[in-house]
Amino acid sequence: MKLYLDSADLAAVTPLLATGLFAGVTTNPLILQQAGVRLDQVPRLVADLTAAGSSTVFVQTVERTADAVVDEGRRLADLGEHVVVKVPADREGLTATVRLARSGVPVLVTAVHHARQAVLAAAAGAWGIAPYVGRMDDAGRGGLAQVAQMQRILDGSPTRVLAASVRVVDVVHELALLGVHSVTMSPAVAAGVLADGLTDRAVDEFAEAARALGHRER
Repeated sequence: MKLYLDSADLAAVTPLLATGLFAGVTTNPLILQQAGVRLDQVPRLVADLTAAGSSTVFVQTVERTADAVVDEGRRLADLGEHVVVKVPADREGLTATVRLARSGVPVLVTAVHHARQAVLAAAAGAWGIAPYVGRMDDAGRGGLAQVAQMQRILDGSPTRVLAASVRVVDVVHELALLGVHSVTMSPAVAAGVLADGLTDRAVDEFAEAARALGHRER
């Protein structure tokens, strides 16, 4: 499973990218807004994230008509080969996805809330889909159950699942058990995934024993 960070906060993601565990960063307009990043600052953000170690950066379109999404998607793709364009899973977005995919632009169909949208995204030739696990739970749809159906639908397809809206640490390994290709998480969830109280206690015990054996920490 590939791990991504869902944030536009460069200071928050840089130390996590430095671990080498995270393949890249996903963003959307809400995430940009939360980080205080304007749309005209996106090219700089992409460059900064890449320099910080993000091998892939996902950037979402904001236009509403298919023609405008296609034009915007091509401009975003021109920011670099490491950019994957995110397009919402509505009718206009899926129509644009067909055209972008046919022209060689990788597209992640996002804001996916039902398994049938996986069928549509695959038909459109999408690079992948981003189902919103937490939001599906909020709507009573059972996020993990929906993702499991999406995974079965896309089995053997070049369209992959990149699960998003992950709010609970344990959901990450539950998605892995479903065979999901990728997951993106906030820096806070990522920090939780990296921590375990029992492991931390064992490490402290090892360090104490090492000091007793004459080890001096550097």
